Amino acid sequence: MDLIMLEQTELPEEWNEKMSFFEKWMSEKSDWLIGLLPNLIAAVVLLVGGWWLIKLLRHIVKKALQKAKAEPTVISFLDSLIHASSKIVLFVAVIGTLGFDVTTIITAIGAAAVTVGLALKDSLSNVASGTLIILNHKFKTGDFIETEGIIGEVMKIEMMYTTLRTYDYKEVLIPNSRLTSNNVINHFSLDCRRVDVPVPLAYKEDVAKAREVILQIVKNYDRILQDKPNRIIVDKFNDSSVDLWVWVWCKPEDYWPVIFYMREKIKLALEEAGITIPFNQMDIHIDAPAGVALLSKGDANK
Repeated sequence: MDLIMLEQTELPEEWNEKMSFFEKWMSEKSDWLIGLLPNLIAAVVLLVGGWWLIKLLRHIVKKALQKAKAEPTVISFLDSLIHASSKIVLFVAVIGTLGFDVTTIITAIGAAAVTVGLALKDSLSNVASGTLIILNHKFKTGDFIETEGIIGEVMKIEMMYTTLRTYDYKEVLIPNSRLTSNNVINHFSLDCRRVDVPVPLAYKEDVAKAREVILQIVKNYDRILQDKPNRIIVDKFNDSSVDLWVWVWCKPEDYWPVIFYMREKIKLALEEAGITIPFNQMDIHIDAPAGVALLSKGDANK
């Protein structure tokens, strides 16, 4: 009975201590919250307004690039760049508005970026190279390029890789850093391209007649640009042939149809005109010694 009465008298005192601690904590936090409230409201307004401005900016940039007829790859890249960078800036601004030390946050982000950069230096090199490819506009989607012995149509230019499709329909992924550090031939960058067709003739054939036969093919093919200096010249003298070199000009997209057409038509036209296209051959002349010649002549008199 006495124990029960003792517990009843001690409970209110403990409860009062706990309540006073809670009230003190709430009082301190309420003062902190009231002091933080203006910054909190400003941060929310900044977040909502900044988010809306980012969307507006992306929309304006997209429309401007589309109106300027920029490549879809460039539009996509710049849009993702603006999206990511502007959100980082907005995040830092909101944190600063709430009263946090922005310098510490920026330092932490920078340190993390350096650590990640060292771990992913090869990947970041590809990203930087992809950025240079897109911004410098040396080649674009749809172009035929050649690098390191690989020839193909550019299908996609992404941040890490460029995808080519070869003539035999194989997909090749090339790291962007290799495209910026090695020679790249763009077969479609100019408005026209020269087609070179070597034509061997037998030594006995009339070069002028062969040139006239080939010239008729050149003049009658509509994919060959007639306003360009198309030429048929003697290139060199081989062991068994005189080599003509046929130079004609066409649009880049007509290169393969023109070269296939010219090879076939030239062969058929020269055969029809009776002009020989020789194969490799060698004429052997034997000069016999004088004694052997006299002996052969004596044997012939017997």
